[in-house]
Amino acid sequence: MRVLRVGDYYGLRPHNLQQAPKYYVNKNNATDTVHFSGVKVIENLIVPDIENFDINNYKTVNFSKKLANTVQNVDVDIKQGKNNSKIYSVLKNGEEVIHIEKNNNHDNITPGFILGKTGTYATLNVKGGKENYLVIMPAGSKMKTEDGLSVNVKKSVSFTGSTCTVNAFYKPEKTIESINDFLKMTEYPEFSKAIQKNDKDYSEYFHPYILAGGFGSRLEAVSHFRDDNKPSTSTPIPRWNLIDFNLMNLYQANLLKQDTDVDFCVQHEANSAVGCFVTTLGYKIDMTPRGLDLVEDGKSIVPPDKNIIIMPSDNITDVNLSEVLDDYLKHENAGMMVVGVPDYRCYGGLILHNKNNEIEQFITKPSAELLDTGLGRIKYIDKKGREKVLKDGNGMPTSLGNAFIYIINPDILDDITEIYRNKIRNSYKEFIDTHKYPSMTKEDYLDIIESFWDREIIPQLVEKSKNGELKDKNGNDLKILTYEALDADWSDVGEYDSYYKTIKNVGRDDCFVNIPKPLKQAVKDHTLDNVLFNVDVKDDFKKLLGNGYVKGKVIIVPENKDF
Repeated sequence: MRVLRVGDYYGLRPHNLQQAPKYYVNKNNATDTVHFSGVKVIENLIVPDIENFDINNYKTVNFSKKLANTVQNVDVDIKQGKNNSKIYSVLKNGEEVIHIEKNNNHDNITPGFILGKTGTYATLNVKGGKENYLVIMPAGSKMKTEDGLSVNVKKSVSFTGSTCTVNAFYKPEKTIESINDFLKMTEYPEFSKAIQKNDKDYSEYFHPYILAGGFGSRLEAVSHFRDDNKPSTSTPIPRWNLIDFNLMNLYQANLLKQDTDVDFCVQHEANSAVGCFVTTLGYKIDMTPRGLDLVEDGKSIVPPDKNIIIMPSDNITDVNLSEVLDDYLKHENAGMMVVGVPDYRCYGGLILHNKNNEIEQFITKPSAELLDTGLGRIKYIDKKGREKVLKDGNGMPTSLGNAFIYIINPDILDDITEIYRNKIRNSYKEFIDTHKYPSMTKEDYLDIIESFWDREIIPQLVEKSKNGELKDKNGNDLKILTYEALDADWSDVGEYDSYYKTIKNVGRDDCFVNIPKPLKQAVKDHTLDNVLFNVDVKDDFKKLLGNGYVKGKVIIVPENKDF
């Protein structure tokens, strides 16, 4: 019995582009050829050794347009300092953005830097006493050791990445490896003792589907050096990767265990979460006489008779999934259940619902101005009978925000497919109508087929339900519901700053309170003030600092043996 599917998709990789099909469209009663062009697009300039940086070595690299402009204005200046020290300066338009000084005491350290979509960072490759590791220091960070090493990351180079990327950093084998490692951990008695699971068997009713795709370019500063993708990114918890937090939610709900048949679905064309999911339902994206469209292509590989649990691989939450599933099973009219958590800015969407927890409005990416009006604020009655607004760990007022966990009734899969199909048709028509010559780049294509649960699917399903257009197989009305996980925390960890802040919060006693204590303690054990250790070198790093100091949101990661 297959109860877990991992949607890990590539996009079209460089070696496939030479074989990319020519698409024919009918425009103005003429047949024109629409073709893909270009090769992989690089979003981050990663320089492991600053001494070997030469702009001429990057002449043929296909950077994204904005990064290419940035790189052309980057220079490195190396000077001899006092007492045989070396001074390294990374310059943008002649202005110093990174300053590193090291003396002969630190021949074991190789300075480098990163510029691009992830931000601006100084990196130090350290050959430590216990094992080798890399120190990643973002803009605003400083370090000064007792014996003459200093780093100052003065400012971030202004850079915004493109909305679509085509690069070679998917690495689905890393996701498969991470899940297999997690399953091995479940064999150990100490694991089951630390992470309790529900005894109830939900596998008859639910099929988990984990979305583990994405290029992960915004988190590449952390994932790159171990040759990871985003789901397999290391954390301060030993042998625990980013995806493991969501695997743990499934494990606690007794939906992931050693005898689970894990089916990996590696996609090559769909873009974004919705596209990946719909193509597993037996569809492909192809050119038709009406233009680019979604067409049937074989059978669905998702069980047709089970409710589907959509889980992310790069969010961290302590939602009790068993409680969500129990609540879903109580509602005979559930078409879809969106898990909601207290959220200050409702990054994934603001959920407004009635007393029956039926979603009446889903607002994608609500503005700060809208939320500051108090719309959707979560209120409760305190012990003295006073009405108060629920606040988060930072004391900020909360509304009900989308946690990116969805339970889907199989009877609405056709509705989801139709919404996605219309998105592709409309985006393609808009592209053709606004381009004099229909020459489609790879980025254009990915933009056309891109779709999101929170931006398109949920809002349109809510409207269909309110209009009486969402039905089960017997013709009964279905509703889009929410489950209020008011005791849970949630955070997206797609980029460096949010990763750093969220992992720090996991180690706090007053945040993510439902995460097992051994995991929270492991984060505490591998944290030193403002430094997170994704590798067990805290003592080595303390020795390196001596009586010096380090400031900023610093993450230390394992060195890639092939680096």
